[in-house]
Amino acid sequence: MNNHLDLLNDFFNQYALDGIKHNIFSNFDSNSISIDFSSKSRQGDVSSNFYLIAIKKIINKNFNLKEKLISEINKLDFVENCEISKHGFININIEKKFLLEQVKFLLDKKNNYGKSNVGKGKKINVEFVSANPTGPITVAHMRGAVLGDVISSLLTESGFEVTREYYVNNAGSQINILGSSLYKRYLELYGEKIDLNKDEYPGEYLIEIAKIIKNNDGEKWKNFNTNEREKYFKSFAVNYLIKFIKKDLELLNINFDKFTFETDIEKNNIINELFKILNNKHLLYKGTLEKPKGDDADEWEPREQLLFKSSEIFDSQDRALQKSNGEWTYFANDAAYHLDKFKRNFDKLINIWGADHIGYIPRMKSILKTISNSDDYLEVVTCQIVRLIKDNQLLKMSKREGNFITLQEVYDQVGKDPLRYFMVSTKSETSMDFNLNKVIEKNKDNPVFYCQYAYARASSVINKANNLGININSFKQYNKINKFLTKDEIEIILKLLSYPYILKQSSNLREPHRLTNYLEDISTLFHSFWNKGKENESLRFIDETDKLKTQSKLIWLHSMRTVFENVFKIIGIDFHETM
Repeated sequence: MNNHLDLLNDFFNQYALDGIKHNIFSNFDSNSISIDFSSKSRQGDVSSNFYLIAIKKIINKNFNLKEKLISEINKLDFVENCEISKHGFININIEKKFLLEQVKFLLDKKNNYGKSNVGKGKKINVEFVSANPTGPITVAHMRGAVLGDVISSLLTESGFEVTREYYVNNAGSQINILGSSLYKRYLELYGEKIDLNKDEYPGEYLIEIAKIIKNNDGEKWKNFNTNEREKYFKSFAVNYLIKFIKKDLELLNINFDKFTFETDIEKNNIINELFKILNNKHLLYKGTLEKPKGDDADEWEPREQLLFKSSEIFDSQDRALQKSNGEWTYFANDAAYHLDKFKRNFDKLINIWGADHIGYIPRMKSILKTISNSDDYLEVVTCQIVRLIKDNQLLKMSKREGNFITLQEVYDQVGKDPLRYFMVSTKSETSMDFNLNKVIEKNKDNPVFYCQYAYARASSVINKANNLGININSFKQYNKINKFLTKDEIEIILKLLSYPYILKQSSNLREPHRLTNYLEDISTLFHSFWNKGKENESLRFIDETDKLKTQSKLIWLHSMRTVFENVFKIIGIDFHETM
C-alpha cells in the first residue's frame, strides 16, 4: 500500500508528464517538485510548490491551471480537501479514514514497514573506512565508518544486495615506514638507542607490537638478512593492525563482508588488464607533467612518465600511473583495485571518502567511466572531519605525531549508541563537533537520549495498559477511533506514515541525517503531547473507563514503536522499554 506522500509525488509527476504530452507545459525538472510534510509553516497536512513551478511552464495561456489542478487533486480518494494559497502553495488535507487504513497497514507489516524492492536485487559495493593500516582506528575515521555502514543498511532496506568492503593499502612508502618504525622499537627493547625519523611513527602501539615479536622470536631479527627482515616487520605490523582495526570497528557493530589487500591486486597483475583497456582507448602516453599542488606533489618527478589522459574525461589534468623508476603510483594501484571491483559484477560502486580526498574524485571517476562506459558507475560520498571536544577544549590529534585519540578511547567514554547516532546526525558534507560531555547527558538536549526515551515512554504506556487488560490484540474497530484522536495525535500519525517516504529519500540521496531529524521531530511532538496530559486529564493515554479511547492511543503508540525500531536498527542503536 502506497503512502500519501508517494501517491502525491506520483500524481504530480504524472500530471507534469501528461501536461507536456498535450502541449500544456514545456519541460521542467521533476526534481524541483517539493512535498512539505514537516515544516511548521505549511498550511495543510501536506503542502507542495508544484503549482508555482507548473504555472511558469505553461505554453497554452488559455489553460486554467489553478482550477484544473484543484479539481484533479480533489478527485484523489485519499484527499479530504485542497486549496492553493495566495502565495501559490498547494495545501492538502488527507482523509482521516485513509490515515487509519495506513496505520493498520503499518501495524500489519510490523518491522517490514517501509522496506521496498526499489533496488531489485542489484549488487552495490560500498567501500568505506579503508584507513591505512599504520595504526589503530582513530576518531578521524569514525564518521566515515558509521556513515558507510548506515548507507549500506539503507540500501539493503531498499532492496539492493550490498557488499561492505575495506581496502587495505598494505603496499608503498607508508608501509615501508611503518615496518622500519616497528623494527626500531624492536631494537629499543634490547636497549639499543634509536632515533625516529621525522616521517616515522612514534605511537606507543608499536612498542606493544614489538614486544610480541620479541616474545615470539627473541633476538632473531637483530642481525637478519635486511630484505627478509623488512618484509617480515611490514607484514607482521599490517596483519596485527588489521586485526586490531576489525576489533575496534566491532565495538560499533561494524563488520565487513570483504577485506581486499593492495598486495593481492599487485600479485594478480590486474594493473596490466587496466593498461590494456586504457591503451585500447588511446588514453595512455609518455609525457612530463607540471608539478601539481597538494598530495600529488609527493609522486611528481620532473621526468617522462606513463600518464593517463584523465583531462579528456572528468579531470582537470592528466595523471601519472608509473614513476620514472618503474614503480606504480598510488593512483595506478587504486585504479587497478577499482577494476577488480568492476570485474566482480557490481551494478554500482559507492566509496565513502573524507573531504580531504575531494580532489581525487575526478581522476577516479575518469577511470571508472573508461572501464564501465557509465558516467555514474562510481559514486563518492564525502564526509567532513569530526572535531572532538571535551571540557570545552578542542582535542588536537595527529597519528604521525603519536598524539591521536583512538575509537576505543572514545567508545569507553560514551558507548556505542551516541557514537553511531551523532556520526550520521548531520549532513556528511558539513563539519561537526562531537562533545564528549554533552553526548552522555540524559536530557532533552541530547537527541539520542531524547529519542530512546520517547520509545521507552511509549512502551511504559503499552505495558501499563496491558496490565489493566487493555490492548490492541485482534483490534478491528479502526473506523470508530477517529473521534478520539486530537489534532496533535493526527500530526504524530501523519509523521509516522511519512516513514517510507523518508526512508526512500535517505537511501536515494545517501543522507542518513534525514532519519535522525525525523526521529527528533516525532520525539518532540510525542513528549509535548505527554506533557499536555499532565495538565489536561482528557489527553492522558489511559482511561480505564473508556477502553476504545485508550485503544485509539495504543494504536499510534504501537505504530510509533514500530517506526522507531526500524530507524534504530538502520542507524545501529539500541532501544529499551525502560530507561
